[in-house]
Order: sequence, then structure tokens, then C-alpha cells
Amino acid sequence: MGARLATAVHLDHPTTRERIILQPGDEPEPEVAALITHPDAWEPDEAPDRNDSDSE
Repeated sequence: MGARLATAVHLDHPTTRERIILQPGDEPEPEVAALITHPDAWEPDEAPDRNDSDSE
């Protein structure tokens, strides 16, 4: 199960460059979720895993 959005998000799909609108409760595919970096966009404790801080 992926991370769930807490708010609506507007962005361009990374592959198709098509404008998409994600709604609260949506669980975007990993390549789309990686583009959503604002922590308040995600349900509490559901932000996608970010391995960059654990790589040391």
C-alpha cells in the first residue's frame, strides 16, 4: 500500500508530461509520489520513504 495524500496536488506526470490533479486520499504511483516533496501534502506518517537521509 502506498502513501496517501492529505490534500489535492497539481503536477505534470514525469513520463507523459500530462497535467494531472491528484485528490486527497489518492495513492500515487512511486514515480509521481517522488515529485511531491511538501510534507503537508501527505497524510500524517504516510510520506513516501526517502532513502537519502538513511544512506550515510
